[in-house]
Amino acid sequence: MAKLKLLKSIGHNTVHSYLSLMNYRDNGYVVEHLFNIAKDKSIDSIIVDILKGSIQPKTFEIPVIKQSLDDLRKDFERLLTGANIPLDNVYSVKAIIVFDPHIGASGAELEKYNCLVEIIDKNQKSHKITVKEWWR
Repeated sequence: MAKLKLLKSIGHNTVHSYLSLMNYRDNGYVVEHLFNIAKDKSIDSIIVDILKGSIQPKTFEIPVIKQSLDDLRKDFERLLTGANIPLDNVYSVKAIIVFDPHIGASGAELEKYNCLVEIIDKNQKSHKITVKEWWR
């Protein structure tokens, strides 16, 4: 029997990695790409559906982000496999990211956000966890 209580940590580790400095593409970090689009379009929150590989609003569907979402799903599946949890034990996986521009001590604008990851398992149980910025 799969240990579904591990879903919370799998969700955290997947999204923490996705929003960290380990995820660099097209001359920038994925979190920078997301933050810059949000800032330019005056959008404060996004929803990432990890299983579907989609992001809302559609404004964020640019090639670098769409490619990163494919890799995000693969990372999630890899962590599930490592924990011996079949994918069919997971009903949905979403990350809700709310950006809050913040000026750091150096005067640079930091990609400050609040992120909630929610995984719904096959039994309709919700596994929620908060993911903090890589620099906090």
